[in-house]
Amino acid sequence: MRAPVAYLLAHAGGLATRWSDAALRPFDLTTRQYWLLVQLDLEPELTTTELARQLDVTRQSLHESVSALERAGYLVRAPGASGRTRRLALTPQAVRNLPRIGEALRDAEESFFDGVSPAAVETLRRLLRATLAHTTDDESWLS
Repeated sequence: MRAPVAYLLAHAGGLATRWSDAALRPFDLTTRQYWLLVQLDLEPELTTTELARQLDVTRQSLHESVSALERAGYLVRAPGASGRTRRLALTPQAVRNLPRIGEALRDAEESFFDGVSPAAVETLRRLLRATLAHTTDDESWLS
């Protein structure tokens, strides 16, 4: 029987998340929390609603991640543009650690794909980006 692509993606995604979570453990982060920090680094003015949509999580799940990141010293709530709103901001600790965290993730990815050719990994990355751009109607996946 030929395995459905959805099953293969789900299974591979679960395994990849375990590998990346293990690499992030020394930084007191999960994979999803790391991507939350990356999104805020790239787009610091995102609202929580926009951030939840970009990360494909519920607002409740985002709130839990934000609370954990505040406790870990990676995020603070800062005044928003209007003065009446609040926004999330990276702490100096987060800014300082993001390059090292990214390096740890690259090392984990390299270990995860040990034995797979770099060309095959890049092909997989291109296919996944194209799939995400199509299914989310968000072409930013292609950049």
